[in-house]
Amino acid sequence: MNKSNVVAKSDCAGSTNKIKGSLVKCEVTLDVGEWISPEAGSTFKIDSEAVFPEINFELNTDAPGPYQWSWDIKWNVLACPQRRDRKRFKAKKSKLYSMTGQFTSESKKWKANLNQVVGGELTVRVKAGSKNFVRKVNVLGSEPGELKIKEELAKYCVGQPRDVELAKKIFKQESKFCHFYSDSEPLVSFDNGYGLGQATNPVPSFEQVWNWRAHIKYILTEVIKEKRLFAKDYLNKYGNYTDEDLDIETLVFYNGANYHYLVWDSKGKKWIENEQVLCDPDQSNTGWDMTSGSNKGKSIAQLRKGEGDKPKYTGRCYAEHIKNQEATK
Repeated sequence: MNKSNVVAKSDCAGSTNKIKGSLVKCEVTLDVGEWISPEAGSTFKIDSEAVFPEINFELNTDAPGPYQWSWDIKWNVLACPQRRDRKRFKAKKSKLYSMTGQFTSESKKWKANLNQVVGGELTVRVKAGSKNFVRKVNVLGSEPGELKIKEELAKYCVGQPRDVELAKKIFKQESKFCHFYSDSEPLVSFDNGYGLGQATNPVPSFEQVWNWRAHIKYILTEVIKEKRLFAKDYLNKYGNYTDEDLDIETLVFYNGANYHYLVWDSKGKKWIENEQVLCDPDQSNTGWDMTSGSNKGKSIAQLRKGEGDKPKYTGRCYAEHIKNQEATK
């Protein structure tokens, strides 16, 4: 075995084997003070109803109160591979979600109440007389499942029926109605898209990432609402469009809108499908700009072989892919 840099040494670690130069993994707790509960490094789960777990912190001390409590919870955003059960990797933009709080109490006990449903590493600190106490635990999530997600979406049907239908299509396409990765942390794409909707803009809050119910509300009342307004502005340039036209352009804007699904036909005075882009039917949102000289006259097979420009990510192909998926139901 090649020599490695020594991270830490211990004079009192027990031996596990007699293989010279072998490495032994050991866990180091950074907790301080004596606690009755919870155990150091414990893991708690937000349940499938998006209810924060019951975590009871209790000190073991003879020091009289009042006690100065503080807490913080942090989650470092890492992207997920497409295949589950793989190691996460650094997302396009590094981000750390965090929250903090503090209070004074006469009690040696505290039932964790963060006022929001979020996950990550929860650290609780207490000042008791001249002594300091620190305890760290982990908070993870639980998958709600497609049925619960659709039941939650149904709550918005009265005011936003078309938006609800769009959300269903988006959730099916983006995450197959899954909010969490196999490690029980929220799904994250390489470009910082989160959860069910994999939305990147407006940037979701800490709770909108972890709480799947808050995430659904965010998608319907912020993301789709904003993209639909963008689509209306685009289509209102010439008017004469249907609800279906507005829906499909909303999907275009949801995915970036660098190319539109619909373009105005000035001769026919109507909106027609944009034929300047050739979409790859095997991909969810990529295609080729056929106005480029390198791509003109080429077939999909030729373009896939690299006989033209590289394909581009485009909202036009994203919308077409979802439309085609719905047509084949």
